[in-house]
Amino acid sequence: MKLTFIYSVGAMAVGLLSFANLSNGVELDPDKALHDWQVRRLMEPSPRELEKERKGNVYIYDALTGREVDTALDTQFLRIQHMMFVGTVKTDTSGEPLQNADSGKFIQESGGCGN
Repeated sequence: MKLTFIYSVGAMAVGLLSFANLSNGVELDPDKALHDWQVRRLMEPSPRELEKERKGNVYIYDALTGREVDTALDTQFLRIQHMMFVGTVKTDTSGEPLQNADSGKFIQESGGCGN
């Protein structure tokens, strides 16, 4: 039993370390990774994610751009009842995120519940 545990911990450590290898020049940005995952889930859900939606689950997507939300609503119409969008980032006519000139932060839609 102890031997199995040691191998399991070792395998887990090797797996985690493989994600930490930045020598190939790829930076790991958690915000970008989360954003990319949300877009993937929204536009190309896995069979398991679709099954959860069929069981009534709703996923809350945070800080996607207005263009991404509009595209999803147009292309994923049959799944709309399983989507909620918060903190949607406003975009210009070309789809680029709008930024506050003073703070440099993205301008987000207001939910009406705060400032």
